[in-house]
This record gives sequence, structure tokens and C-alpha cells, in this order.
Amino acid sequence: MDFLRNVFALNREIIYFVYGLVFFVLGLAISLQSRYTSRLELARNLKWLAAFGFTHGFHEWGDLFIPIQAEYLPAPAVLFLQHIHLILLAVSFAFLFEFGLSLLSPFGNWHWLRLIVIGVTAV
Repeated sequence: MDFLRNVFALNREIIYFVYGLVFFVLGLAISLQSRYTSRLELARNLKWLAAFGFTHGFHEWGDLFIPIQAEYLPAPAVLFLQHIHLILLAVSFAFLFEFGLSLLSPFGNWHWLRLIVIGVTAV
């Protein structure tokens, strides 16, 4: 178990880079795929999943970028980047939640749940 922990600790930067890249490629692949020729309802709602992929990928890359820049930037700039990092996380999960709601919309009126997303994201 210690061996695995050491491997992940030594390769943390590579893992975060690949993890962010997976989400970014998810967003890119969905964005480049033509959704307008499909008759599936799911294909019309994939824009939210693509937005989640982009924003969550940028958030994960922030775990690499911010500590590197913290050595060169003044403290207020680093604090600003950390706030943007947190906002990206909240916005990415709001996009994922919107994707889930768009899948539920044919089965009933779930529009009131959007108010929860707006409220939680604002907090």
C-alpha cells in the first residue's frame, strides 16, 4: 500500500495533468461532434456535458498552475486565482447538474430545481 501511495505522490503532477486532459478532451469531443443530425433527445443536451468537461478540465489544471504561479505572483494575485479556481469548480458542477436536469425534462417539470443550482452556485 505504501508503494502505491509513493507512486501517486511522486507522479501527482502527471496525474492531475492527465485527469484534466481527460475532461478537456471530453468537452472537445462533444463540441466537435455534430448533434443536429441526431434524433435522440440526449444529443440535444450534450452541450451541458461539454461545458462541464471544459470547465472541470480547467479546474483540474488549476491544481497544477496555481502552485507554480504562487512562487512568482504577489499574494493578492494568487488569492484571486484561488477564487477563480473555486468558482470554476462550482460552475462545472452546475453545468453537470443542468445536464442531468435536461435529461429529466421529458419526464416532468423539474424547472424548480434550477433555482437550487442558482442558489448553491451563488453561495
